[in-house]
Amino acid sequence: MEPKDFISKRGASLKPSAIREIFKYSGDPSFISFAGGYPDPDVFPVEQLKEVSIEALDKYAGKALQYSATEGVPELRQYLVKFMEEEENVKGLGEENIIITTASQQSLFLVGLVLIDPGDVVMVEAPTYLGALSAFDPFEPEYVSVPTDDDGIIPEKLEEMVIDLKKKGKKVKFLYVIPTFQNPAGYTLSLERRKRLVEIAEEQDFLIVEDDPYSYLVYEGERPPCVKSFDKSDHVIYLSTFSKTFVPGFRLGWIVAHKDIVRRIAIAKQAADLCTGAYMQYITYLYMQKGHFMKHIETMREIYKVKHAAMLEALDKYMSDIPGVYWSKPKGGFFVWLVLPETVDCDQLFDKAIEHKVVYVRGSAFFADGQGKNTARLNFSQPKVEDIDKGIKILADVIKETMGIK
Repeated sequence: MEPKDFISKRGASLKPSAIREIFKYSGDPSFISFAGGYPDPDVFPVEQLKEVSIEALDKYAGKALQYSATEGVPELRQYLVKFMEEEENVKGLGEENIIITTASQQSLFLVGLVLIDPGDVVMVEAPTYLGALSAFDPFEPEYVSVPTDDDGIIPEKLEEMVIDLKKKGKKVKFLYVIPTFQNPAGYTLSLERRKRLVEIAEEQDFLIVEDDPYSYLVYEGERPPCVKSFDKSDHVIYLSTFSKTFVPGFRLGWIVAHKDIVRRIAIAKQAADLCTGAYMQYITYLYMQKGHFMKHIETMREIYKVKHAAMLEALDKYMSDIPGVYWSKPKGGFFVWLVLPETVDCDQLFDKAIEHKVVYVRGSAFFADGQGKNTARLNFSQPKVEDIDKGIKILADVIKETMGIK
């Protein structure tokens, strides 16, 4: 028996995640990992979770331990309607506009399944989140990468490209964007650009899929409003997750969209997993209802703010004298984007870094069009502060050695 003879063309085309593939290094305590976008386990609110976990069983055991509605338990969905209005200024929602998912990765896959026909144009940032590319790939879109600068996607370029694609008879289905503390580059779209993206989507009639995992993790300045808050015509589908701001092990996310799109996503989810676990939803609902969530956000901000500063300081200390090297200076989130001279291949540099027990994610994995060989994503949320300094020094030494700098 040859297993490959039974694998479908679609199954054979699937690509492994560049992040999950290097987990073997990230999980090794002898390595300093700047790879996965994992929360620091020290921030998990264990004692409060013990309390609300028991309360969830006391109050909701019959429902919490049973199958739930595909769309999610009513209590959490109702709370998220209120949350989206109060915290995100997204008004006029009802339960029918929200579906609970098995975290944002499932959200991305279901959005792709429901929206993308083979050959549809999906516009993405350059760079973009590699997990989104993995989720959309099976549905055979044509990716078009939109240029970015230090402030994110450039609206003027987007508009020009959409108009040109339409002239060529191509269907632009949606723009996928991470507007706040973008993964991997860390930049944040300005208020003006957020408004303009919605205007272009309305004028040219395509959707925006807004992915918002990190916006509450702000360390400098104010948290900007989500793109969805400017949407008056249901052109924006909003995705978020509790994985970065609460507990990734619960695998909980949510989608906000027009009720007809939510209905189609629910039907797709029925085929995928029937429903997301109800017990975790009730725990999360009680945790938020008691006011723990926003207090927990403040605790996380204080912890990550120190790590954020440590990475930027280490980069400045060890890499500012390397010609042609620069990095993003995000005001929140989990990541810093490192750009090296085009003569340096970060895919090859990765192997040298591994030899010195430092691991990062190759930047080329975040591009839909083969760019980014000279880039890398660095995570600061998981490693300890002292390891951030040590690891960046090691990485700087490896870069200097590769470039022939003494």
